[in-house]
Amino acid sequence: MNTTTFLLVIALNFLLLVIPLRLFLFPFIMAACFISMDQKFDPFGLNFTVLRILISIGILRFIIRRETRVIQWNNFDKLFLSWVLTESLVNIAQQLTFSTIITRSGVLFDSIGMYWLFRQATRTWDDVFQAVKIYAIFAIITAPFIALEKNQKMNFFSAFGSVTGQFHNGRFRAAGAFPHYIIMGCFWTSLLSLFYARIKSQKDKILYWVAMLAALSNVICSASSTPIITLLAMIFFWILYNYRMHGKAMFWGTCFGLFLLHLIMKAPVWHLISRINIFEGSTGWHRYFLFDNFIKHISEWYLIGTNSTAHWGHVQFDITNQFVLVGIRGGMITLLLFIILIYSAVKIPGKFSLSNITSEIKWMSWGICVTLLGHFVTFWGVSYFGQINTLLYYTLALVGFILEEDIGLQQNSQVAPTLILCKNLKSSPT
Repeated sequence: MNTTTFLLVIALNFLLLVIPLRLFLFPFIMAACFISMDQKFDPFGLNFTVLRILISIGILRFIIRRETRVIQWNNFDKLFLSWVLTESLVNIAQQLTFSTIITRSGVLFDSIGMYWLFRQATRTWDDVFQAVKIYAIFAIITAPFIALEKNQKMNFFSAFGSVTGQFHNGRFRAAGAFPHYIIMGCFWTSLLSLFYARIKSQKDKILYWVAMLAALSNVICSASSTPIITLLAMIFFWILYNYRMHGKAMFWGTCFGLFLLHLIMKAPVWHLISRINIFEGSTGWHRYFLFDNFIKHISEWYLIGTNSTAHWGHVQFDITNQFVLVGIRGGMITLLLFIILIYSAVKIPGKFSLSNITSEIKWMSWGICVTLLGHFVTFWGVSYFGQINTLLYYTLALVGFILEEDIGLQQNSQVAPTLILCKNLKSSPT
């Protein structure tokens, strides 16, 4: 870890211990936006990344300040835990090495630690709105530096670790502090829906319009097809806002339509991926070929995953699909749990947006739903690593919070008639 990063990490850890709980995400977001993931301490071969250090200090904060609350773990929380635990246990069984046990233990600490901390820190909708505001501020702060990187080929974030902006087919792709330019583009694309939800709520509209423009600038500077495709999909999902009560019908209709296309087309329906090439040099065909091989080699990975995919064909070691990555790491059981998790994560906020709640919460619930639909689209073009996992786990933690709110809303609606009845009985003459 270089000196600049070390000093920034010290400052972020201090902030994490002293700032109000409503600003709890500030150090995590700043670290994600500014610090490269290669910055770490490595005592005894244990990789203490910046994120892992923040998680440790965050847990310490809740303990020493006695801010921990009892979370009633709901079905979504349990589903998330089942997915991450199953993936790690199956991956350990696949590799059967001590280094794998250490690696997967670290991954479990990151995923469960982040999810637990974000669930602890999200107690009201005001906490959600505050977190989105922090993301918006950092979108505005980072945009000029990423634009400078794109235009001058000079990365400001190199002061905080190794950076990966690079030329591709004669075009420079900016990456900021992220481990890959596609990951950077997808990170900021995923946040656009949350910013737009705040605009629809008529809250700090100028701030969020500027944040949207800044995030869009970052996406354009990544010069990648996957974030653009995700953005177009998210725009389409926002158009469906007034028809969201028909979500189940639209889902099954889409599944049926894809099934018919699969029967009609000469190639499998996932061959459509190969035709998506927005920028020159996009690798849609590679993504199709990878998923096609994933299906053809199901016997290799369905039980406990597989050690390598390199023998599947040209550059097949490059796993540019989150579903493929989950399958080869954890086998069919883990993949099914992941699919159910994403389905539930989309369904819960979408359904909650139809509840008897304020318009501000309705817009944000739908914004979270669209963000997760955006992640689903992104999963077909890239496998997640680095800082974008922080955003993914935060969004999933919001789903756990929303389900908690929904359960509370249902319980209140059942209690209210009983209270009214008791009140009427008390007031009636004997």
